[in-house]
Amino acid sequence: MVATLTEIAPKDFVKRLMDGERDFSSTRLSGALDDEAAYAGLNAYLRERDLRAETLTAAGSDWSGLSARGLYFPFSKLAGINLSGADLRGADFRRGDFTGANLEGANLSGATVIGCRFQEANLAGATLRATDFYEASLVGAKLPGSDLTSAFLLRLSLKDADLSGAVLTSAIMYRTDLRGVVGLDTAIDLGTVTFHQTIVTAAERAIIDAALGEMPLFEMRSETTSVSPADRPSGRPSRPQEGAAEGR
Repeated sequence: MVATLTEIAPKDFVKRLMDGERDFSSTRLSGALDDEAAYAGLNAYLRERDLRAETLTAAGSDWSGLSARGLYFPFSKLAGINLSGADLRGADFRRGDFTGANLEGANLSGATVIGCRFQEANLAGATLRATDFYEASLVGAKLPGSDLTSAFLLRLSLKDADLSGAVLTSAIMYRTDLRGVVGLDTAIDLGTVTFHQTIVTAAERAIIDAALGEMPLFEMRSETTSVSPADRPSGRPSRPQEGAAEGR
């Protein structure tokens, strides 16, 4: 049986939050929340509250297409929520629960999702540039075609996640669990990732070693060859650190 969703306008959502309401489960919220005149005041208000005790809940809701850049919504319970296509750049969802959520095509660039649970969540095609995933769990998450450029993937689990075609340019992995990851061999710019004490099986290590081995670390020239200004590279490419996996 499909749950009935209660429509709520962005203006009413802001007012009800600031009046102390915390449970917005099974609601339908869309539009530009961040265009509301009271939006800055809402974030300031939420930062003053103890949201560990006053848990924000929107489980099973449909907030697809919502624009809420910079939203402060930590410790929230958002299991099963639909945030597909949402613009959540710079938002703070630390320690939130996104289990089974749909974030397909959402933009969480620069967002803080420290310690969040994304088990079995759908992040296909999501933009996650420079997103902070410290100690998050993405076990079994779907990330095909997602953009994780410069993402902070520290001490998190990607066990059995799908990274098919994901962009990993200059991402940082420390103690990241990659065991059983699907599509790692199709991930883009895997060789530019910074790996440190990454947790892998022999299968993942072989893929990572191959990607690092393809990186153009040197350009051989004779000692007498000069480089003209036009030939000089405009920037410094990222150099992968030594050690693709544990024990290397």
